[in-house]
Amino acid sequence: MIPRYALVIGCALLLSSGAPAEDGYRATYRLIVGPLTVGKMERSFEVKPDGNYHFVSKLKATGLASIIHQDELLETSSGTFQSGAYYPAHYTWLRKNRKKPRAISMHFDRENANIKTVVNGKTISSPLNENLLDKLVYQAALMHDLRLGKTDLDYRIADRGKEKRYRPIFAEQERTKTDIGEFNTIKVVRQRVKDKRRTTFWCAAKLAYLPVRVSYREKDGKETIALLTEYQRIDSSSSQAPRLKEP
Repeated sequence: MIPRYALVIGCALLLSSGAPAEDGYRATYRLIVGPLTVGKMERSFEVKPDGNYHFVSKLKATGLASIIHQDELLETSSGTFQSGAYYPAHYTWLRKNRKKPRAISMHFDRENANIKTVVNGKTISSPLNENLLDKLVYQAALMHDLRLGKTDLDYRIADRGKEKRYRPIFAEQERTKTDIGEFNTIKVVRQRVKDKRRTTFWCAAKLAYLPVRVSYREKDGKETIALLTEYQRIDSSSSQAPRLKEP
């Protein structure tokens, strides 16, 4: 079974297109716990010329973990990108697990300023406040802000009927190794206020601050690493998607 903290990193992993907002990308990461690779994450993000975006994240167990437990996690977000801001319309989170399957869907009704959330069949209604994001597209918004040079990062996230605040901070610059080479990166850290859980991102300027490495540390000290293994830029104005071969 993929550990819970490995699933959390799927939600925490930041990403951004390596090009202007109308372009997108595909990226693959391997998930590492201790000495073992326990899973793989595949992500795709694209903004169409009309401003509609679509973001998909897929995580599944690999190797021995896939033989013992057939865990899969699918997360999606769709909506619009206007005037440098993201406005989600639909969000889904689906975990396929024999023991604890879970399905979450969110509909952002901007006309009535309401969010309808359904968790395993149970409906929750909550207010839709201005600039509220879902957990997935927030990651694209953050990386977009980093490309613009913003340093005061503050995001409001809709999460199962509640509103949360994410306030990541800058740490230091490092040279970071990945499966496709080394990158000059900056560390961005999001520390939980009430406990010891912490997510650290190593974001590569050459890839427009796409995270090439992510660390998620649980309250008990257990750590999961996500490491970039493949990257492909998608140009929405072209059918070609040149693959990055050298960092």
